[in-house]
Amino acid sequence: MGKKQLQDEAAILEKINNAISDSIYIFDLKEENLIWLNKRGPELYGYTLEEIRRMGSEYYARTMHPDDIPSLREGVAKSRNLKDGEVMSLEYRFKDRDGKYHWHSDRITVFSRNEAGEVTAILGVATDINDRKEFEETQKKTIEKLNLSLSAAKMGTWEWDVEKNQLLWDQRMYEIHGVPNIPSMNPLDEVWKRSNREDMEIVNMKVQEAAEKHQDFYVTYRVTHENQEVHHIRCYGKYLSHESSQRMYGVAWDSTEEILTEQQINEAKAKLISAAKMAALGEMSGGIAHEINNPLTVIQARAFQLSQMVENGKTDPEKIKQAAESISRTADKIARIIKSLRSFAREGAYDPFEVVSLKQIIDETLEFCRTRFYNHGVEIEVGKIDEELEVECRLIQIEQVLLNLLNNSFDAIQYLENKWIRISVKELVDSVEITVTDSGPGIPSDIANQMMLPFFTTKEVGKGTGLGLSISAGIMRAHKGSLSLNHNSANTSFVIHLPKWQQEEALNY
Repeated sequence: MGKKQLQDEAAILEKINNAISDSIYIFDLKEENLIWLNKRGPELYGYTLEEIRRMGSEYYARTMHPDDIPSLREGVAKSRNLKDGEVMSLEYRFKDRDGKYHWHSDRITVFSRNEAGEVTAILGVATDINDRKEFEETQKKTIEKLNLSLSAAKMGTWEWDVEKNQLLWDQRMYEIHGVPNIPSMNPLDEVWKRSNREDMEIVNMKVQEAAEKHQDFYVTYRVTHENQEVHHIRCYGKYLSHESSQRMYGVAWDSTEEILTEQQINEAKAKLISAAKMAALGEMSGGIAHEINNPLTVIQARAFQLSQMVENGKTDPEKIKQAAESISRTADKIARIIKSLRSFAREGAYDPFEVVSLKQIIDETLEFCRTRFYNHGVEIEVGKIDEELEVECRLIQIEQVLLNLLNNSFDAIQYLENKWIRISVKELVDSVEITVTDSGPGIPSDIANQMMLPFFTTKEVGKGTGLGLSISAGIMRAHKGSLSLNHNSANTSFVIHLPKWQQEEALNY
């Protein structure tokens, strides 16, 4: 019975040994060499037990990575003091017969002792952890590259434990917020003290919404440093859910220089727009003068008529009433022209969006053009426009786009035999199209490909800045619309595509 039991146990151990994918060995501490090795060792690394034992004292030097030998010898020394059942772990690199190193993680325990109770041999299970080490190395390099990128971009990183409401910052976060890194200090409390309150209320709302909906967020806010400098901080956060906790991770950076540069660019754009508008008015100054001079002539004639009535003592009440009404109507016309002129000359890039009649936009723009075009024999035809058709826009900017197209048409056709400009409006479901077509033969493809570029112009020196179409296209993009050339038209035809509603605030341009 005892013999059979031993045979059964031996058979079970053999099966277990064959099933284990790790290398199992017994190491003699006196010889400092292997005295037993399972089948997996030779299969994995090419050395038989006999070959390893023949290495003798050269075993470490021939099979271990030189950098790992000191820690291995230290581990062997510690194993002499192991208690029964105690397990010690070691990591090292083992070189196979082909010269390739394999990372090992060994779990070591006592195998035998002598009569004095000293450990004489240890049992080890060696697991190949090459894949894990390669992953760790890749992860390490990735983290190093990430830290390098964050450092180059001057970004700080943060981590927020949603459930515990604990916020962790790296050193860069403290620097960009102007907050001292004191362990007992809650960085959020300091940020609230130094930040713009309205900004932080928005930040708090967006962060809470992101945490509740498990989504990312992006915010911008202002903080004031100790030297009273205001810094603009941009922050991005990402929600990640783990089995144990819910966390948000993110980065933040000081974008003060970037925002100041954007402001300078916007100011420069505004100056360019103003210059283009003044240039457009300059080109039409003669026509505007006629628009005002003609009504003034009417007023002067009616005033002379009234004066003559008084001098001759012929005060006909009906004629006086007619003259007064004529003067009033004419003065109103001049007032409308002056109002349009003053509005157009004013900067409109930061005006609020308003709902206006599309017919009003076109009529007010034509106030600048009618007399000039009439004096040069240019016929203007405006298609039927629904009185109730309205769009949400910055009125002055859309008038500027329309006026620029009309000016370009006038310059292109003023010396043609057949001179006309047609304005038509087409209502779509959520937008409108305003088409300005003139009697010109169209625009060559080489010019059409460049005409929207800043400072490109086909006009002679002193006749154009080359900014008109570029700025007009930018205005339309800021209105979520577009300005394009109709290539299918037999004549020169531009199309303004404008949404009826600006559902979100459009960009300043």
